[in-house]
Amino acid sequence: MNKSYISIWNEALGSWVAASENMSARGKRSKSRTVAGAIATAVVLAGVSGTAASAVIGTPVEATNGTYTGTDTDSASATAPDSVAVGAGATASAQGTTAVGGASLADALNATAIGIQATASGEASNAIGWHSMASGSGSNAIGQYANAAGDWSMALGYEADATNYMSTAIGTLAAANADNSVALGAYSVADRADVVSVGNAGAMRQITNVAAGTQDSDAVVVSQLRNVSTALGGGAAVNADGSIAAPAYNVGGTAVDNVGDAIINLDGRTTQNTSQITSLLNGSAGLMQQDASTRAITVAKDMDGTVINVAGTAGTRTVTGVAAGAVRAASADAVNGGQLYGTAWSTAKALGGGSIVLADGSISAPKFSVGGSTVYSVGEAVTNLDVRTTQNTEDIAQNTTSITNVQNQLADGTVGLVQQDANTRDITVAKDMDGTVVNVAGAAGNRTVTGVANGAVNASSVDAINGSQLYGAASSTAEALGGGSTVNADGTLSAPSYSVGGATVHSVGDAVTNLDGRTTQNTEDITKLQTQVGDVGTQLSAAVQYDRRADGSVNLGAVTLGGGQSTGPVILTNVANGTSQYDAVNFGQLSALQDQVTDLNGQVWNLGSQLSNVQPGSSNSDASNGSSSGGGNDAVVNAAAPGIGAASTVAGAGAAASGDNATAVGANAAASGVNSTAIGTDSQAANANSVALGQGSSTDRDNSVSVGSATQQRQITNVAAGTADTDAVNVGQMNSSVAQGVQQANNYTDQRINATNQAINDVAKNAYAGIAAAMAMPNMTPSGPGKTIVAAGGATYKGGSAAAVGATYRSRNNKWLVNAAMSVTSTGDAGVRAQVGYEF
Repeated sequence: MNKSYISIWNEALGSWVAASENMSARGKRSKSRTVAGAIATAVVLAGVSGTAASAVIGTPVEATNGTYTGTDTDSASATAPDSVAVGAGATASAQGTTAVGGASLADALNATAIGIQATASGEASNAIGWHSMASGSGSNAIGQYANAAGDWSMALGYEADATNYMSTAIGTLAAANADNSVALGAYSVADRADVVSVGNAGAMRQITNVAAGTQDSDAVVVSQLRNVSTALGGGAAVNADGSIAAPAYNVGGTAVDNVGDAIINLDGRTTQNTSQITSLLNGSAGLMQQDASTRAITVAKDMDGTVINVAGTAGTRTVTGVAAGAVRAASADAVNGGQLYGTAWSTAKALGGGSIVLADGSISAPKFSVGGSTVYSVGEAVTNLDVRTTQNTEDIAQNTTSITNVQNQLADGTVGLVQQDANTRDITVAKDMDGTVVNVAGAAGNRTVTGVANGAVNASSVDAINGSQLYGAASSTAEALGGGSTVNADGTLSAPSYSVGGATVHSVGDAVTNLDGRTTQNTEDITKLQTQVGDVGTQLSAAVQYDRRADGSVNLGAVTLGGGQSTGPVILTNVANGTSQYDAVNFGQLSALQDQVTDLNGQVWNLGSQLSNVQPGSSNSDASNGSSSGGGNDAVVNAAAPGIGAASTVAGAGAAASGDNATAVGANAAASGVNSTAIGTDSQAANANSVALGQGSSTDRDNSVSVGSATQQRQITNVAAGTADTDAVNVGQMNSSVAQGVQQANNYTDQRINATNQAINDVAKNAYAGIAAAMAMPNMTPSGPGKTIVAAGGATYKGGSAAAVGATYRSRNNKWLVNAAMSVTSTGDAGVRAQVGYEF
């Protein structure tokens, strides 16, 4: 029969000795109680006392007269401080070790071996079960032949095998043979590092009731895969084996079967679009382009079409920023208002007679005093000129064809940019948009507009004219004026030089005045002759004869028809056409002369119309119709300029640009700030570098752009999305930014809440699993003395679960109970419990 022994203190020997638990103490019964108390104290000290102690329960010994002898050599051994050995051949040879069971071995620091031939050879290891082995540091082997060889490994189940660092094998014959691997379930094999296996190559398992993953490293479920396939579109679906059937996309006419190829296709086309858009933005592509080297801007230079139209929904537009074009016979450059003003001013000066350039750019009619009467045209003055004036008239008449040709050439041109009609090939600039100004000025200043076709020249024309047209008009005017007048390089006319009556004059007005004086003198002389001829006629009323002078001599230079007897003018009929200087002219010749004079007068007025019907410009660099005036770096258009700053521009009745480098366009527009711009009726730009756009708009600070006033605001529409830090943003961008900010805030809040919830859930899971571990720990009592019971338990609590195994031994004297157990929770935590109890 097996016996249990305990270590007791031998007072005679002064040492601990082995004693049967059934033996009696010497002396009185109270002494027996004392011995039992000492035994219990020794056992407790072996487990918890800070003082080095050991406890051995092994083969029986006998004590005779103070001498203790074992009956056999098979005994438990606890040779290290704080060690416990229970069972035949049990060995606890390292500090803090526990060996419970026959031939059990715990030979590493703080190791525990429970079960027959259980071996715990790893530091702080636990081996529970028959032939269980825990050889890795911190390892746990629970179950018959369970093996935990890796450091911090766990083997739970019959022949469960965890051989590598932090490996876990749970289940009969489960094997975890790689670092940090987990094998769950009978026959499961985990042979790769950092994996969890729930089966083996020949017998796989499904993992069911898995919640949908929420973090990047969470497992996903089939429903989530279906969501992925739905998001992929293109017919993508989850196959029966869990794989995803490839989608089918049609991208740009190309069939692709994966998202990567679709993105590559879209990226290529997007890149191409971006490149083309970039080319349009930097001027290297499109109808309007800018040369990267010369910085010259061209419009549809590689396309056909003969018309550029800048008119929009609000009507015609002013083309501004036009540099002075070349003015010569072969020039096709657009000319600006400053150039046309120079031509108009020089023309008015050449005409004389008080002619000036009016506010609308037209030239006022001259005022000549001829023969005591006032005339308002060159034609009327010419009727009173002498033969040399008649010669001039003939010269002017010869230019009629030239003027007509110029008119025909001017009638062909219009103005416009940017778009070209596919059928008519006409080019238009923003024809479907509002706005009244087209500005070609750039960062380097005004630009010359070249390639300008001849514009129409008539009373209703709004076409731009080119340099050659202006040169032609100026040239024909110079030719009509005669007197050596020529067209200067800047398009103005040089003053003519006439030699009249021995004097040199430099305007038609001065010439007319000279001729008028001499003609008046001739008239007085003729009157005197007529008086003399009248006297002779009275005497020779019945005959045609020479008149006589006052002294009675014959005046061979005068003949009075009818003599003194005639009561009225006498008709001289059958008069042949005069052919020489002193021949009489007949009515037919006089009528022809009158027609020529009338035609000349009409030509002069037509010329004035040709120079006054082009759309007005707003600065000295604008294309203009002659209704603009300016000088130097300033310009005044259609208005008397109440205040002109240096290098300023004014356009509109009552407009004022009193600030330097200021621009005022529109009736009563005022630009008083330095570098300010006011565009629109009653617009006010009073601050430096400010811009007021639109009727009634006003600025209230420097370096600002205003499209309204404090009481009348405007929306700015069709604003492209800003790309640079200083660009304006549109409502779409703002809404997107707000939505993005809100989304980011929501995402951050959701992440923090999810993290908090996850932390709480982790704590709860660990707590629930810990409760389940406490519930699962077996605490069964052997049925009788000397009996050992091994039990396993499992428990679940609010989703947390645990499995536990344990062993309990009852001493033969029925006084002692020794219990050890180990649990493993669903969260991967393990716990070990050891208990010793004494009953009395």
